[in-house]
Amino acid sequence: MIGYLEGSVQFVLDKQIIVNVNGVGYRVTIPDKMKHSLPDSGGKIKLYTYFVNNQRDGTADIYGFTTPEELQFFEMLTSVTGIGPKSAQGIVSSSDLRSLQKAIMEGNDAYLTKFGGIGPKTSQRIIVELKNKIAEINLGGGGADLGSESEAIDALVALGYSHFEAREALSRIRGTVSNTEEKIKEALKSLDNKKTK
Repeated sequence: MIGYLEGSVQFVLDKQIIVNVNGVGYRVTIPDKMKHSLPDSGGKIKLYTYFVNNQRDGTADIYGFTTPEELQFFEMLTSVTGIGPKSAQGIVSSSDLRSLQKAIMEGNDAYLTKFGGIGPKTSQRIIVELKNKIAEINLGGGGADLGSESEAIDALVALGYSHFEAREALSRIRGTVSNTEEKIKEALKSLDNKKTK
């Protein structure tokens, strides 16, 4: 099982990217929203991954995510009967994880049915099967913390970093600082350290 891939972006395809890891190119299926924040070709990238073996045709797919939390949600969703990897990735990439967690915990099936391919029966199944499990995922901080992270991302992008680099740097320091200013400082240190390696 491949837990994560760390390398450089070689090619960007329609719904996939090729990640060069020590001379080996891995084709990784990524969420649509990630395409707009990828580093340029040759830029460094780290993806948390899930390996799917397609027994029908003998092929395999790798699904990639920016954070371990996104991967956790994806894995939980694929454990629900009737939710395949493409649907699970679509849900994770189209929603804020806190809102998704809250909707499942509160039994809000109206929130879940807004995602393509998720009808009332499937949404109820998600709620029944994941209600208790999903409460165990610690997303850290509250709404204010989420807001300060969004502000920090905007500030880092204004300084010339990509959305992907900003999110990755902030995920490395998550839980160590709480206010926006400190997050920006620590994220910049993290980005500088990565450049000098």
